[in-house]
Amino acid sequence: MLPPFYQTTLRAHLNESQYLTLQLLLLLLQAHRQVKLSVLASVFPQPIQFASRKRNLQRFLVLPQLSIKLLWFPLIKYWLRQERTGHQLNL
Repeated sequence: MLPPFYQTTLRAHLNESQYLTLQLLLLLLQAHRQVKLSVLASVFPQPIQFASRKRNLQRFLVLPQLSIKLLWFPLIKYWLRQERTGHQLNL
């Protein structure tokens, strides 16, 4: 689903359950095309109550590992390096 560099970067900053949660969240965003937390929580495949799923997603989305500085700058630097060298990103 994700390009190899994305997977490497994400796995370096997230533990296994956080990485799987991110993958599920991305799949749900693509399938349902909704960004509302309540909608995503209602379709999130976790065998717990709706309110717990919603709180779980809220806690996940504010993780310090998902900050711009730690996670997204390496990805942006990679994009820029690929653009400068003329390689395709394979998105």
